[in-house]
Amino acid sequence: MAKKPLGTDSMGIQKTMRIGDYLADCGGQFALNAMTGLVSAVLYFYTEKVGVAAATAANVLLAAKIVDAFTDLIMGKIMDNGKSPKGKCRPWFLRMAIPAFVAIVALFTVPAGLTGFAQVAYLFLSNVFLTAIVSTAIMIPYSAILVMRTKSLEERNKMGIFRAAAGYVIGMVIAIALVPLTNMLGSNGVADQAAYIKFAVVVGALSMIFLFILYKTSKE
Repeated sequence: MAKKPLGTDSMGIQKTMRIGDYLADCGGQFALNAMTGLVSAVLYFYTEKVGVAAATAANVLLAAKIVDAFTDLIMGKIMDNGKSPKGKCRPWFLRMAIPAFVAIVALFTVPAGLTGFAQVAYLFLSNVFLTAIVSTAIMIPYSAILVMRTKSLEERNKMGIFRAAAGYVIGMVIAIALVPLTNMLGSNGVADQAAYIKFAVVVGALSMIFLFILYKTSKE
């Protein structure tokens, strides 16, 4: 059955977005806000579950943020120079789907045998991989594709509202669910590293799936 024509907006511009398109577009927001929410919780995880000194953990996160500031600029140039037949933005959702899963899980999979410099190096590299590489490679094209999917300002504004609402809900769910779920998954009702890893696997898998859906449904 042919889909009902969407018609034009109040400015006379052809509409291109259906409710399914808006919902699928939120997949990128799920992945991005999931990463942000988990990074916000990782300082507690490092200090209380892994045993890293608070000052060391804080410095690692700060160093990763500094690297992230530079990769944002680099990613913008890489995307602009892209020559994929699928577009400049859309291919990155597919390329980063599996890395997003790996990066989220790796954030909490700190090897028990690592100490000293090796441990700090793992924390730094896993944070850089998540925030400065994977998250950046999703965020830059995800922001840019908003204006490429439709010429209608009304639809762009609606996309922004859907994204903001989805981001808020996802962030709140992670913030609220992290403690009770990791406690439930831990030993004797107390969260341990294994519980955090299990939680990360679920969030990472959902992020991967939503990025695949975003790639499949998005257009430039």
